[in-house]
Amino acid sequence: MANNDQSAGQPSGPKTALTDAEVKCLTMVAEGKRPLDICNLLLLSEIEVEGLLSSAENKLGARNLLHAVSMAMLMGSIEVEHIQRQE
Repeated sequence: MANNDQSAGQPSGPKTALTDAEVKCLTMVAEGKRPLDICNLLLLSEIEVEGLLSSAENKLGARNLLHAVSMAMLMGSIEVEHIQRQE
């Protein structure tokens, strides 16, 4: 009999919707920006940016920041065509 539940240890998806600020921060990380860069661009403190990134990780059920960015991209929260490429 097949088990319809997700595999053990696999994230079950977002617990709640990401805020606009969380999406902005994740998008900037996807663009290669560091938290300090994000602070300067969004005029937020390091604590605020780290809190937004941590909150996004928790909401997505991600294991780390890279996992959170990947999940947000797969879910469509981060639109790939909006990511600026480094030249």
